[in-house]
Amino acid sequence: MARSFAGTIALAFALFAAPGAGFAQQYPSKLIRIISPAPPGGGTDIIARSVGPLMQAKLQQTVIVENKPGAGGYLGSEAAAKSPPDGHTLVVGGAFTTVTALLHKTPAYNPRTDLVPVAVFASVPNLLVAGPRLKANSVAELIALAKASPGKLDMGSNGVGTSLHLTGELFQIRTGAKFTHVPYRGWADAMSALTTGEVDLMFDNLSTSLPNVRAGKIRALAVAGPERNRALPQVPTFAEVGVTNAEVVSWFGLMVAKGTPKEVIAVLDRTFKAIAEDAGFRQEIQKQGLDVTYMNSDAAGKFWQSEIDKWAGVIKSANIAAE
Repeated sequence: MARSFAGTIALAFALFAAPGAGFAQQYPSKLIRIISPAPPGGGTDIIARSVGPLMQAKLQQTVIVENKPGAGGYLGSEAAAKSPPDGHTLVVGGAFTTVTALLHKTPAYNPRTDLVPVAVFASVPNLLVAGPRLKANSVAELIALAKASPGKLDMGSNGVGTSLHLTGELFQIRTGAKFTHVPYRGWADAMSALTTGEVDLMFDNLSTSLPNVRAGKIRALAVAGPERNRALPQVPTFAEVGVTNAEVVSWFGLMVAKGTPKEVIAVLDRTFKAIAEDAGFRQEIQKQGLDVTYMNSDAAGKFWQSEIDKWAGVIKSANIAAE
């Protein structure tokens, strides 16, 4: 009787454990979808389309990139959070994904628990850029203009609660300058508004502003990184121009839905580590003005939580809510 009971328990345990173990062994078993929660053209989309082909080659499975913009990354992130937790749907995560859910009184997903970071593998500092309409050639002149006429200068962004918007809010908190925020439907629209003089200034990823800076369409006033960037060595940091505690480095990684088997996350983690070490990927990313900054799933998870804490404070101070 005892043997029979023990055998039954062992069989039940084996049946319970087998599906997860078997699934992990055969992962990926179907097409993999990477959600880019932003329109084409910005840093998020650059990352998604750089990673996709390498994932496909390393995992021997078709990988597609699907743009799902809206609400500063909220809609695409929500879609990923509500997807089957099997590792076949991922979302490019960045600072915007961390905080846009916090702008809603009753968000459709919890950014702290419903998305699991698999890896972080690229970063780029944000950049303060001026359009042709702005009559300031330095950060000091910009702050003076803004304080002389609070709210007169227009600050463009790719949406409420995005990292570009929040970088501007943090800058205003640190300097006392007051801008009028003008959110657009995406990065391309915001940059078009800047280059044509529809708005005065913008805080942007260095990588996506770089072509327009080099073409002379916009001017780089300062970089929000801890040190000068190799792509624009002549541009000072915020700290160098007297704006302290305002550093903003946008980071990019991939995330999956809560409940994804740990074995699947481990496969993805190894895959992204190999991608981060790939010479061709590193060269392409650096050419875009980004840096390869690899964190495994555990480190990425801790970093994710710290980003939520940081930007939740800015959101509260600036009294920002979803529109």
